[in-house]
Amino acid sequence: MRRSIAFGSDPARRDAAALPDPSRRLALLLVGAATASVALGLRLYDWHVRQAVELVRQGSAALLGRTEITPRRGTIYDRTGDVLALTRRAYAVGARPAEIVEAQAVFSVANRLGGLLGLSPALLAQRIGDPKQTYAKVLGHVNPKVGDAVAAAIKAGELPGIELAPDHTRLYPNQGLAAHALGFMAESPESNGLSVGRAGVEAYYDRDLGGKSGLVRSDRDRHGRRIPVGRYELVPPKHGSHLVLSIDRTIQHIAEQELDFAINRFSAEKGNVILTNPFSGEILAMANRPTYVPGLVATYPNVGPEFENRVTHHDYEPGSTFKLITMAAGLDAGAITPETTHNLPGEYEAYGQEFRNWDGVTYPNQNMVDVLLHSSNIGAIFVADRVGANRFYDYVAKFGFGALTGVDLTGELSGIVRRRGDRGWFLPDLAANSFGQGISCTPLQLAMAVGAIANGGLMLRPRMARAIIDPDGRRTTFEPETVRRVISGATAATLTRMMTLAEAGADDNLALLPGYRTAGKTDTAEIPLGGKFQPDVTNASYVGFGPLELPTVLCLVTIEKPQVAIFGSQVASPTFRRIMERVFGYLKTPAQKPDA
Repeated sequence: MRRSIAFGSDPARRDAAALPDPSRRLALLLVGAATASVALGLRLYDWHVRQAVELVRQGSAALLGRTEITPRRGTIYDRTGDVLALTRRAYAVGARPAEIVEAQAVFSVANRLGGLLGLSPALLAQRIGDPKQTYAKVLGHVNPKVGDAVAAAIKAGELPGIELAPDHTRLYPNQGLAAHALGFMAESPESNGLSVGRAGVEAYYDRDLGGKSGLVRSDRDRHGRRIPVGRYELVPPKHGSHLVLSIDRTIQHIAEQELDFAINRFSAEKGNVILTNPFSGEILAMANRPTYVPGLVATYPNVGPEFENRVTHHDYEPGSTFKLITMAAGLDAGAITPETTHNLPGEYEAYGQEFRNWDGVTYPNQNMVDVLLHSSNIGAIFVADRVGANRFYDYVAKFGFGALTGVDLTGELSGIVRRRGDRGWFLPDLAANSFGQGISCTPLQLAMAVGAIANGGLMLRPRMARAIIDPDGRRTTFEPETVRRVISGATAATLTRMMTLAEAGADDNLALLPGYRTAGKTDTAEIPLGGKFQPDVTNASYVGFGPLELPTVLCLVTIEKPQVAIFGSQVASPTFRRIMERVFGYLKTPAQKPDA
């Protein structure tokens, strides 16, 4: 019997066929080895060549520490050289959390340091207990006495991982004097934890006062400690410039003292006073109530009304003081003269709307001095109508209303003026605007506008700063800056005479100063509440300047919501007189002869 055996069914031959011959196996081994070598070579090339630069950069960044050096902020002086704000030596306390954690000293350091700095140990432990941090800021502006105590504890080994660095703190030696002019220092979201100027000249001149930070680069160990033999690079700070203000500390004190007296005497809610030099535009004093203390800002729970500079940040209806602007426009445009006469009825219809004098009294056949004397709304309407709407608003604009004055303070408001052609303006607005209703301005705008009458017709830019002195002693002085001519010198002189005649004709004028001639105007502006004017809720104000031979001082007093008396002649006029009497005495302004 024949058996047929298939080739593949032979086990021996099948096993022999499954094995490659020796030369083939060797070739496969060589190819695998070569492939592995190429891959390893490429990987080594990637590590040693391509990533080497990045690894070195990362290693250097980890070892090379950088510490900013805070520059010394410049001093702020008043015009006489008295210090209003200065910087004193202080400390900044920092921590090296990794070192503190490694020493298992988080809670002991938090308790000891918290006691020295007056900080919560629990919150401090969170701040210094993260081992991933190489450095953590603990507290800046630490006074030298506390800083010395921290230094002693560090030296005694009680505060491992804690370090001190030089720092500065801002001081205001006059407490709250001129707070709104100076402003204050505080951290901001953009300042990386550094204090910067946040209001007043501290903010406006922050770059000049603040200088430029310096820098120390040095090698550090893994705990952030400097390696003595490592790299060290110092870029010194550029300290801040000094600022000389136009403010006079004594005049500022007088203004604040008399403002406090008026607010208390008349049970008023708020108030402000501004004094300027009409010929230079310099602000001699700027007082606000309520107020704050710049050096204690960190203790205030929130930003309230005490932080508002109402001289520049608050606009209101100027009321009867605006009649000076209307009269200036009429005189300068040739629409009236001081002798122009007009009947002043107690009530009058103009442009389809009823208007009335503030007292409702009719004054027949009155000249333009009488219009000022009686503070007649109907007389102001008559003048504005003579001037015409377009020319009237041209003068309003030239006097600076509806535009920023350009004062070197932050946050100034421009006020609101609508003129013919503007949305929401109607012809009766011309009548209302002529006596200061339906138009808004800041006290500073009004002071600068009346200053143009006092100085012969020039609109000046108001200034807080007189000079900047850089760290090397180089002085940059700010000269008076004329913005434009508003009215002619003849118009200004004529209106000033009219103001003095009106003042002299007033019964029981509480603004008159014995021995000095001044010119001014009162106002009692009703404050609209709920869309309606309230006759017993007023802004009582007075603006005036003197002495007339050379008006070196202009003063605007505004008392808001007085209760004991409500009229400008009762509230603001005597405040003006008391301020000017004291200021003239301080400046040694010669008294004038009785027949002058």
